[in-house]
Amino acid sequence: MAAMLACVTWSSTASAACVWTDLVNANTRAAVVNRTAPRVHFVQDSGPGCPGASAACQLRAYVVAGDVVLAGPARNGYTCAGLQGPRGTSTIEWLPTAALTMAPPAAQTPSDWTGHWYAPEQDIVIKATGGGMLSVTGDATWGMSAWRAEHGSVHVGTLNGVTRPVGGVLSFTEGDDRTMPYTSGDEFNCKIRMIRRGPYLLVRDNDNCGGANVSFSGFYVRQRPVSAKRVAP
Repeated sequence: MAAMLACVTWSSTASAACVWTDLVNANTRAAVVNRTAPRVHFVQDSGPGCPGASAACQLRAYVVAGDVVLAGPARNGYTCAGLQGPRGTSTIEWLPTAALTMAPPAAQTPSDWTGHWYAPEQDIVIKATGGGMLSVTGDATWGMSAWRAEHGSVHVGTLNGVTRPVGGVLSFTEGDDRTMPYTSGDEFNCKIRMIRRGPYLLVRDNDNCGGANVSFSGFYVRQRPVSAKRVAP
């Protein structure tokens, strides 16, 4: 039984540092790197005076004009930004606010959901099933390494539902044998919410969609990443 969703509110509390929760919320916007410089390096916030223009703050990872990032809260001329790169790797650090131009309104809430979406240890497949409904399946792991895989200690999770987007939000609760509205069920059910920003799929769950430490929360790109993480030689 397909769930009819109600529009939901996402938490948007910003942290002092730049972390994924600053980017996976309703206030996040898609931004395009402008042509203020040939390349713009990410900067960290862990050192004295950081984020800042000091060489000590600068990281090797950088973006170039035309790259699309997620833009979160700003501080002292820097914006918390996220970029999904090749092989599911991601960078979440600060970029100079002046180097970013917000994408047009139409790019902030794309209506196309279907595709195979990737994050570092998660993937989600969204397919159209007719009548405006979408099937959502996914797999996630925690601790995926050669050693943990050999010893059988990789934790896993799955996702399965059929629903439709309402108000720019795709959300549902997994029931025992059916998909339920997001507001149904209890804390032991897997609950998930998704929104679109630019080329990204932003996902939050209730940390109950798999084994210990497994989560689908994060930001995803389609099977072919829109922009590779670049590291200076």
